Amino acid sequence: MGRRFFIFGALVLAAVILSASNAAAAPALRFTTPSVIGWTEGDDWEPELGADGRGNVYVAWAHFGGVPGCDVCGRTAAMIQVSHDGGRTFGAPRPLWPASTYQIDLQVAINAGGTVWVAYLFGKDTVVQRSDDFGESWSTPVAVNGDVKNSWTDKVGLAVHGDRVHVAFSIGQRYFVSTSTDGGRTFSSVMVNSRSKDTGWTLTSGCTVDSKGTAYCSWVGVHQSGNALGPQEVFLTKSTDGGRTWSFITLAENLPPGPACPTTCGWDFWGPQMVVSVDAADNVYVAYNAGLTDRGPPYLWFQASLDGGRTWSARTTVHADGLSEAYHLFPAIEGGARGEVYVSWMDNRLGAFNTYVRASSDSGRTWGGEIRVNADLGMPYQSAEGFGFTYGDYYGITRDPMGGVHLAWAEAPDYAGPGNVFYARTG
Repeated sequence: MGRRFFIFGALVLAAVILSASNAAAAPALRFTTPSVIGWTEGDDWEPELGADGRGNVYVAWAHFGGVPGCDVCGRTAAMIQVSHDGGRTFGAPRPLWPASTYQIDLQVAINAGGTVWVAYLFGKDTVVQRSDDFGESWSTPVAVNGDVKNSWTDKVGLAVHGDRVHVAFSIGQRYFVSTSTDGGRTFSSVMVNSRSKDTGWTLTSGCTVDSKGTAYCSWVGVHQSGNALGPQEVFLTKSTDGGRTWSFITLAENLPPGPACPTTCGWDFWGPQMVVSVDAADNVYVAYNAGLTDRGPPYLWFQASLDGGRTWSARTTVHADGLSEAYHLFPAIEGGARGEVYVSWMDNRLGAFNTYVRASSDSGRTWGGEIRVNADLGMPYQSAEGFGFTYGDYYGITRDPMGGVHLAWAEAPDYAGPGNVFYARTG
């Protein structure tokens, strides 16, 4: 969900900055020309995606303005579009659950057997649906917060391991992870933090699970004081017992608030946000955006843990332009084979925004060249320099089991849109 309104504060972060270098050994990447997901004339926002390596690719997003041909759909609808040929072509966009209820903040996860789950906000609830027939049909939405009554949930994280499903969500200053052991049919929630710990206003940003079933979810704590936006922290939440208990790891403290948008944006829209993934060797990777001064330009930071989150590498910038004045925002991350990690982000170093991907084959010690994925497809907000504005709080990158990398992101002229979702893959 777009973070609601901007408020400001003052804090200076002193940091030791290590710049990442290039490496020819990093995975070679070449992406296809982007294709439009949803409707060219529509208003589509915040995509996520999954790919199973069997040719099935799922892109989910929130559509604004009513769904063509769906009289019962509301003005904000959770949508899915499926490819059965590895992303070369997609079927028509379809609502996941036709209803007038507000639907947004979608996540996608697939288990080794090919069952696919989606999680998203459905009114005040966070819900899960599953498909056992490669996206042709979907189960009835199940609220994961049924044991947390009478509160509006926000943000969503999703990870699956077999039939165990973890869904993270935020309720104000409380952070929860809800777990199902029966494939998403029933859930039990655990509150990870407590208000007495003063982790601030919580914002979920993603979840992942390693080969042993250890789950990690990433989130941000935003400290507020009156009308000022205070310091922020980025956390990992970890469970080694299937979601019964959760610890949390502080990755960075006292991060300054992000810059203000040139127009009215959601609350803390360009503030710190952290994402997490693992590789085939269970190495853990995080990426987050944060500046060095209050409202200063955000940079894209990367850290790796080779021991399950006990120790971490020093943070380094991923983007090749280093500590420039450009805004580097909305990280997406995906692990691959042992030591392999892909990081994507958006920045405006060319005077407009562009979406980049960079890869490492040695757990982020060195990086291959930057790949600019977006292209000018003739939309009114696009040009040779890039696109007008970032659209949504996040987007998605995934690597399928065959080694293909898939990316879905959204572009717009400004925060209000209307904007479009785009998809590209390696090949």
